[in-house]
Amino acid sequence: MTRPALALADAVPFAAGGLAVAHPRVVTVLLLSLAGLLVSTHGRLLDALDGLPGDRINPIRRASPLVRGQVSPVVVAMAAAAAGLAVTIGALLLVPTVTHGLGFAGLVVLRTLQVTARRVTAAPTARAMVRVAQWLADAVVPTLAPAAGVPLGVLAAGGRPGVEAFVLAAGFALGAAVTGATVVGLRDLPIDRLTGRLTTALITGVRLRRPNGFVFPSRYVMLVCAAQAGLLIAVAVVVGFGLADDPGTPTAGHGLAACSALAAALVAAIGLVHLLRSGAPGLDPVQRRPPSPPGAGFTLMNLLACHLAAIAWLLTTPGALPWWTSPPVLVGWALTAAMWVRPR
Repeated sequence: MTRPALALADAVPFAAGGLAVAHPRVVTVLLLSLAGLLVSTHGRLLDALDGLPGDRINPIRRASPLVRGQVSPVVVAMAAAAAGLAVTIGALLLVPTVTHGLGFAGLVVLRTLQVTARRVTAAPTARAMVRVAQWLADAVVPTLAPAAGVPLGVLAAGGRPGVEAFVLAAGFALGAAVTGATVVGLRDLPIDRLTGRLTTALITGVRLRRPNGFVFPSRYVMLVCAAQAGLLIAVAVVVGFGLADDPGTPTAGHGLAACSALAAALVAAIGLVHLLRSGAPGLDPVQRRPPSPPGAGFTLMNLLACHLAAIAWLLTTPGALPWWTSPPVLVGWALTAAMWVRPR
């Protein structure tokens, strides 16, 4: 239920922020990575509890431990609370100033409030404006953790976040928003409609198409493409700032990371356009779905683009990248590629 692979990806912005200072410390980066893992775990466990009514009528989720009764909702709630408290208390005790520690606590509080308020606004009697506000909360709040991870990581490591940190944070947030509006929202479209949840796909009028796939209204296409274009711009700006800040000739590693980040963002944009033009038949919830549905690969490229942009940025920071950062990066992406290729 915690989805460890996604939790590790959510921890990357926190670690990147901790590395963006002169002479980064291993302990600081590890603690920030742990904070990112726990923030992600807290949110996903709350989502599992909130989505339990829909999971019980969703044939795809029959294997869920909550649906099968293998795990009690009380145990899941306690685990979510423990993860949130660990982040809050740890940040307040370990971050250099209390004000910066409150940023970590704010992520936990906002995520808890979002899931709690959803039960009220999902009622059929809720006013239209309230439900629209809930849609905005559902679309924005889940993106705050990867977005805030970069500047919060810089602050926790004792640095001051610059423009590049906030632009990179926007790239991570837009990537999460695109994934939520496409891969996540489309696969649960019928269940979300039955349970009264408002997602980007539902509020913009996306509907199922027969024999398979979806019909995408123009407003949905414009919204998703705008977010994808924003991610491409954010990656380009981060790479451009890195080139401008580099005091000498860019190193081979910096140039390779920068070019690869731009290439990955372009490939992701092309993949999204292809997905929308085809009607996304691989994400149709009515059809039998493989473990990794066709058409969802562009989200992985978005993540790769943000990670490569982060590396290009970190290679121009005062402390550069220490040697001990390379092995986990290489191992992580090797495992990700192996998991992505295996179902195919």
